[in-house]
Amino acid sequence: MKYIVYCTTNLINNKIYIGQHLVKDPNEFDGYLGCGCYIQHVSSYKNPKTSFQKAVKKYGPKNFRRKII
Repeated sequence: MKYIVYCTTNLINNKIYIGQHLVKDPNEFDGYLGCGCYIQHVSSYKNPKTSFQKAVKKYGPKNFRRKII
């Protein structure tokens, strides 16, 4: 297990979020966008508690891209 530092960008308004995430394989995308949001788990942003989760709910997870930095 390794930590990665990533940058998630909102493709609509170009706002960015930088964070860290623990992954099994840094070369494999696990669907994590940031702040507890996963692309495949609607429940992770359905009832948002943070600004990032609100943005994912508003714009949809398909409008976000995560890049390892």
